[in-house]
Amino acid sequence: MRYLRAAGLLLAGSALLVGSFAAGERWLGERDATSEVNGVTDAVPRAEVARSISGHLSLPLILKGPRSVDCVQDLRAVEGARTHCTAHYLRGTDRGMTVRVVRVRGGEITYVHDAPHR
Repeated sequence: MRYLRAAGLLLAGSALLVGSFAAGERWLGERDATSEVNGVTDAVPRAEVARSISGHLSLPLILKGPRSVDCVQDLRAVEGARTHCTAHYLRGTDRGMTVRVVRVRGGEITYVHDAPHR
């Protein structure tokens, strides 16, 4: 009986661990965001793009994300439009990335960013 209980606990623990890895991989793998376009400029403000990217690069409950993200310009509402952003980490490390519009629909755009590179 004791071996059966230990096997059950081991199996439940393994399932929980695998589920945690899958959730973390999904969280880190999602690199797309949808934002409303400013009707005057026909673009998403660079501060909004930076906020969205910062959220993607941070895990819940783990403070290893960037301390800030800066983008060089607003992201135009044109499919294929690009901007460059930089993630600034605590140890003085900066990582650049490209943000690209993949879909424009009505007053919203969907954009993706590549993985931060050195």
